[in-house]
Amino acid sequence: MPTCTRCGGKGVINCPNCDGRGVMEEGQLELLADPDHRAGGCPECGGAGTLACPICDGTGAVEDED
Repeated sequence: MPTCTRCGGKGVINCPNCDGRGVMEEGQLELLADPDHRAGGCPECGGAGTLACPICDGTGAVEDED
């Protein structure tokens, strides 16, 4: 199987919500309506900073299109 070009075979991508930091910037936190997330953890990735790649579903490889 070929390597996924989106994630480079890692199976994960940086969270676009927090730019891979796992925490939100102070200005972004003020926009959140949910007070549970105001502690700084990114609500999209749960503080991990990464998400499963949407192209390969976290496997790091894609099917051949032969």
